[in-house]
Amino acid sequence: MSKQIIITFAILLISFQSLTAQNNAQANKIISDLLTEAKTHAVKTNFKLIINNKYNSQSNTSTGSFLLKGNKFVLEMDEMKVWFDGKTQWAYVTQNKEVNITEPTEKELSETNPMAILSAYKSRCNIFFGKTKSATYYNIEMTPKVKSNDLIKIEVQVNKSNTNLVSIKQINRDGVTSLLTLSNFQKGVAVSDNIFTFNPSKFKGAVMNDLR
Repeated sequence: MSKQIIITFAILLISFQSLTAQNNAQANKIISDLLTEAKTHAVKTNFKLIINNKYNSQSNTSTGSFLLKGNKFVLEMDEMKVWFDGKTQWAYVTQNKEVNITEPTEKELSETNPMAILSAYKSRCNIFFGKTKSATYYNIEMTPKVKSNDLIKIEVQVNKSNTNLVSIKQINRDGVTSLLTLSNFQKGVAVSDNIFTFNPSKFKGAVMNDLR
């Protein structure tokens, strides 16, 4: 009798491991498909970014829109507009009409481009469906394969019906949590590559600060 119980338990364990592997593979594919879509077709969306620090109770909220294609993007907010052509970034500050020109690092890009967050951490994280179930969204978690000094986990929400990215929540070890919520998500937007480059003729009198 005990032998039969052991065999039954072993079968159930193998079945559970197989199902878990399939679920993990599906979650991984959803993230991969998001990145592939953004690489091959332009994506445009509005956003709301809320950053909280649990140690000092500080909170900061930003809103705007961004357009991205591959590793290029345009970010628009009331106080700033940013262009990135894959190498060079131009950040135009509305208040003082200055343009800061830089060549940002991968970490810096992940702070402005949501796809860069997923791309930067995808190969370094275990990707699986979270415990919270929803009929509307895929809830996916990304946790570092090797203990990270900065990241605890990333939580990603994807709409099941149209596979649009809904939100990205990043939880860091320093107590800072950022929640990026997207709305009016549009895929397959027709754009030319020159839109990702700063055009000085449209910003007469802007002061150029080359920080490269």
